[in-house]
Amino acid sequence: MAATPLISVVIPCHNHARFLHEALDSIGTPSRPLEIVVVDDGSTDDSAEVADGYARRQPPGASVRVIHQAKAGVAAARNRGFRESRGQFVVFLDSDDRLAPNALDVGARALDDHPEAVFAYGRCQMMAGDGTLLPTPQQPRIERHAYQELLRNNCIWTPANVMFRRGPLERYGVFDPALSGSADYELYLRLARNHPIHDHGQLVAHYRRHGSNIRSHAARMLRETLTVLRSQRPYVDGDAEAMAAYREGWRNWQELYGSRLVNEIRDHVHVGEWALALQKAIVLWLFYPRGLAHHARQRLRRARALGAPG
Repeated sequence: MAATPLISVVIPCHNHARFLHEALDSIGTPSRPLEIVVVDDGSTDDSAEVADGYARRQPPGASVRVIHQAKAGVAAARNRGFRESRGQFVVFLDSDDRLAPNALDVGARALDDHPEAVFAYGRCQMMAGDGTLLPTPQQPRIERHAYQELLRNNCIWTPANVMFRRGPLERYGVFDPALSGSADYELYLRLARNHPIHDHGQLVAHYRRHGSNIRSHAARMLRETLTVLRSQRPYVDGDAEAMAAYREGWRNWQELYGSRLVNEIRDHVHVGEWALALQKAIVLWLFYPRGLAHHARQRLRRARALGAPG
């Protein structure tokens, strides 16, 4: 019989000491061989001490390594952890998130059962900063045309939802360090474009919403996400269904992040932050030129409706 594949859990961490112990504890004790690689990405808090302390407390034979590096960004930290890992199956767990119980066994079984898939993914549940689980929108199951569905929308909300096979990551590359919030989306598209992926639909992660990841990043996300989507254009030309999905995705991303960006610009104007408002307005003009006019008309229609006699 073939040896049971080793699972590597790679955890990039920058200044998340207050959450890192939860991420590490959530890994649990899967039935498969396991290694954990923590990449401390230039933290200035106690993240390194938390990681080193966790490694020292593990029983003999446990494989936990902590790598310290100057800050390079989350994509670069994930890539460093991948290079330092050895597992045939790989999970990238952000240090402020948690794995759900039995997540690693669920993912490994899905890859065992679907040897054609380059990665398998499931679902996450939102949680508050204090770890309290929150109501989470339904995430529909995708069983066909996964690449086209990813063109329409990134249905994989956090990298911890995914268990990758090592081989495809070595052949096609991992996360693009030039990207920040959209590096995972670009990787999913790159892999799913030519190879099957598998949606097993089970809960495998808890995604934490807290101060540092709900700040106003709409300008960056609008720019990055549309740049990622545009990189797929050469691969959908000539395919009517894929092109339709591409165009739908373009509109979806413009509306999602463009709407948020319009609101951010209004907030900056309201408090007199003209420089920030101008910077973001330039991004809006470049990536969603109809956004300001479109949302101005919407607000005018809502105002008229509210003012209309009942």
